[in-house]
Amino acid sequence: MIGKLKKLLVETLGEDDGQGGGHDLRLATAALLLEMARAGDDETPEERREAETMLARHFAIERDAAEGLLARAADSLEHSVSLFEFTRVLNATLSAAERRKVVEMVAEVAASDGHFDKHEQHLLSKLADLLHLRRAEYASIRANALQRGGVAPR
Repeated sequence: MIGKLKKLLVETLGEDDGQGGGHDLRLATAALLLEMARAGDDETPEERREAETMLARHFAIERDAAEGLLARAADSLEHSVSLFEFTRVLNATLSAAERRKVVEMVAEVAASDGHFDKHEQHLLSKLADLLHLRRAEYASIRANALQRGGVAPR
């Protein structure tokens, strides 16, 4: 009976990573990436693809699974009050280096369309603060993303 229930939950929520909270971690990360893709003037196809690529690579999942994760993240964002509910999961689960990696991924999404507007910069700064990164780390992440995205610093 418990096995059937677990199977149903895994099918509904996605694969568990065996470490507990894997689903929440993946969903929280996807939500932050998607929020950044939506933060600029428009969500561009480049930003959406970059978010899918980042999720697939970071969590070693197929592209289809990453697309599904972004769809669930969109639903979660629709029903969320703030980004804190997502960053809380990451702060409770990840080390400082792992949180930095998430912010780097978010920055890559922001710069992937060749633009990094003031809304994206504000969101990146806010997420860096919510994930307890130092300002110097934020500045370094921002500069690296701008350079890789071919965006002129402002």
